[in-house]
Amino acid sequence: MSEDIFKMAAEILHITEEDVRKNSKAIPELDASYFWKPARGGMAVIINSSGEKLIAGSSVSFDKHVQAFREGRRN
Repeated sequence: MSEDIFKMAAEILHITEEDVRKNSKAIPELDASYFWKPARGGMAVIINSSGEKLIAGSSVSFDKHVQAFREGRRN
């Protein structure tokens, strides 16, 4: 994952790049990573290696978020 992806995730989630690195999970089958803000009501974002992203609120489960990304949803 490129440094730009970590910077993008940090800006979207309004957290530091250090926190982004701690709160991330690779999704190899999508060539993407999942990043989350570890606070109540925090957002999450999936970003692939091309920089495409899908942001979701904390009420969206990881599985539903990944499924939506897999189906082509982006924002």
